[in-house]
This record gives sequence, C-alpha cells and structure tokens, in this order.
Amino acid sequence: MKYFNKKLSVILLTVTVILISACNKKYFYDGINDDPTQLKNPTPALLLSPILLASGYEYGGDESRFPSIFMQQVTGAANQSYSAGIYNISPDDVDNMWSFGFYGGLMNNTYDLITKSGELNQKYYHAIGQIVMANLLQRATDLWGDIPYAQAFKGNESKNAAFDTQESIYATVFSLLNGGIAEIEAGDEGATLPGQEDILYRNAKNDIDLQIGHWKRFAHALKARCFIHLAKVSPVYYDSVLKEVPLAFKDNSDNAIVPFSGSSVNSSNPTFQFNDQRGDIAYGSNFLYYKLLGNDPRYNIYYDTTMKVDKQTGKIDTLVDLGSFNGAASSSIYLMTYDELKFIEAEAQFQKGAKSLAADAYNTAVAANLARTGADDAYAAVVAKTAATITLNDIMTQKYIALFLSSEVWTDWRRTGLPQLTPASGNVTGGIIPRALVYPSKEIRYNSNTPKNRTLTSKLWWDK
Repeated sequence: MKYFNKKLSVILLTVTVILISACNKKYFYDGINDDPTQLKNPTPALLLSPILLASGYEYGGDESRFPSIFMQQVTGAANQSYSAGIYNISPDDVDNMWSFGFYGGLMNNTYDLITKSGELNQKYYHAIGQIVMANLLQRATDLWGDIPYAQAFKGNESKNAAFDTQESIYATVFSLLNGGIAEIEAGDEGATLPGQEDILYRNAKNDIDLQIGHWKRFAHALKARCFIHLAKVSPVYYDSVLKEVPLAFKDNSDNAIVPFSGSSVNSSNPTFQFNDQRGDIAYGSNFLYYKLLGNDPRYNIYYDTTMKVDKQTGKIDTLVDLGSFNGAASSSIYLMTYDELKFIEAEAQFQKGAKSLAADAYNTAVAANLARTGADDAYAAVVAKTAATITLNDIMTQKYIALFLSSEVWTDWRRTGLPQLTPASGNVTGGIIPRALVYPSKEIRYNSNTPKNRTLTSKLWWDK
C-alpha cells in the first residue's frame, strides 16, 4: 500500500508538470473559455429577425398590458394584474420590461445592428436599424420619460449611464428617423437587402422597391405619431403631423405587423402566452371599453363569447374571453397601422379647424380598422361624421376602440383627457390615474443617476 501511494504521488506530480508545460506551450489556447455555441460576430442578417420578433413580443406584452389596464380596456382580475388595476405598481413590477425587454435585449441588439451594418456599409440594414431604434426609444420614453441613451449600450461603462431628458430623446428619435429615410432615398447600388429575416416587410416577389418603400413610409408614420405626442407642448406640431401624413402609410398593406407562428411556446403571441400561463386579466367585464362597443361588429372579433352551465346552480352563464384576433397563439402584433395614422391626421386637422378634412380622415380611419379586423364594413356608415358633426371626442373614442390593447391609447389619454375615465375604485394613488411608470428596481439600486421621486402620478415632459 505504501508503494502504491508513492507510485500515485509520482504519477500526479508528472501529470502536473506536463500540464504546466502544456500551458507554456499554449495547449491551453487563447479563448479556451469561449462558448462555441454563442454567436461570435453577429451579422445584420442574423440580428434583424430576432430584433423584430422581440419588438413585437414586448409591444404586445407588459408594454401594452399595464396601459390597457390603466385605460380600462381590460380588467386586472388577480395577482399582479389586480394590483395594476388599483395602480399599485412597484419598481420590481417593471424591472423585467426594462432590463430584459428594452435595454438588455431589444435596444442593445438594435445598437449592434446599427453598428455592424455601418461597419459593413450595408446601408439598408443601417437604415432599418435606425428606424427600429427610433421606435423603441419612442415607446420607452413614453412609458418612463427620461431614459439613458447617449451613455447606454457600452457594456460595463453603461452601468451608471446618465438619463437623457425626454425632450432630447425625442430629438434623437427624429434624428434617427430622418437618417433612416435619407439612407433609403439615397439608394445603394448592389445593396445587401434584407430577405426573409425582414419579418415586417419581406414580400414574395422579392421586390426591393416595395420592401424598402414600406420601411420609408413606416418611418414617416412614426414621425407623425411622435409629432402628435408633442402637440401638448406646442400646437405647431399639428402642422408637422400634416406634413408627414402624405409621405406615410397609403393603406393597410403598409401596416407594420409582427407575425407569430404559434407553433411552439416561444413562437406564440405574447398575449396568448400570458393568458395561457397566468390568466389574471379579465376581458369583457363591466368597464369602459366593453360598454363602448355596444352593437359594434368588432365585439365578436375582439371577444369570444362562450355559454357555460354552472354545475352547482344549473344556471347558464356567459363567459367572455379574448377573441382569436388578439388572443390566439398565432395572432399578429401591430406596431403601427394605417388606421392609427388616419386618426392622427383627423386629430391634427380638427385642431387646425379643418373640420371637413378631419371628418374625411376619421371616416377613412374607421373603415380601415374595420377592414383590418375583418369586421362588417357597413358599420362605418353608422359612426360616420361630417364637418358639422365631428368632435374631438368622436375621433379619440373611435381611436380608443380601434387600438385595442395598444399602449398608444394611454399616451392619447394623457395628451387629450379622452376618453373620459373614472379612476378605479380602491386605488392607492388618491384617485389619480397613472401618468408614468416608476423606474425599475435594478436601475434605482445600481445606477445613481436614476431620477429621484418618480411616482405613477408624475407627468412626463410632453404631458405638462
């Protein structure tokens, strides 16, 4: 046994010497700790599709879920959703949306897309990257106000990034959109055009002009959306809206749609996933949106009404659930639509005193939404308006109905006060409907530049 221990010691010593020697001979090569399954140098073509899919997932997820509860389009029935319904939201509740949604995932990857495509001189990818980043910044700043940008996306250096003011973020949004539009207009001979990875606007004909034209019109539509957001700051922005509308979406074929196949959990619509896994939001309850629909044909599209029998009482009850248009595993998410654009135009024309043009845009918006949702287009005549009858309340109410489960409804309400809402009973904000989200817990904890004293009732820059 003694001999065996000695022999074992010699063997171990020999192996150690060999390993040390091997280290010196670079048998432990550079990069031995790199994970071979991770993408080392992602190309724009590989980045684009996941970014667009994640953008739709976020837009249809928490980003729209909280606003739709605030705006009484849905009801928080249990758990976190119930708390949101009484405006009891903590920094922990928005942490994932900020950390893993916008910053850790979406905007960081879009920044890489812009950087990589710039280095490779792939101008169309670069233009698309700028448009996508502009959209993400607009969406994030309309939730939180001041957010990091100039010092963000730089790895460890960004851990204590400064927060840019919302006013400067909007300036960046317009700069990115203008940059994307200019690159598209300049063209690119022999360009590397996105193919199947462009899940928003790819087309079976491989028509470059059609595909890139959609992106250009999307950029102009986003500019119109952003300008209407700023109309509370100054009415001059109504003129800016009306300059963008003719350059933006022409019809429903321009809609920015993120498709979900529904073939697996990870490829399923975010609302479907939420309802399937958690189910703490009620649809069709006694709240404003449900009441407004009335005899609207979109009722049977937005809702699925199923008859059931209570086993204990034998009474037949009606269960209202989310319809397949928004709630199926394969339901698409709309980032922006032609009907939204025409409602924006209607509001701007109305505020400029052009009632006839406002009515025309409003009527077109209603018809476009009925067509998009597959509802009976005859209903357009029921709610049609003229120059003599059109009101701002008409425009905002129909937009509220059209943009079901969209965070834009919250922005519209904060700007116009329409539709008129009564604060939820039992709320914890002193009867004030939320006007901003609180900052996330990780940012508060680790970034000393996070603005202090933010509450749900704090007003954003464009809301004051």
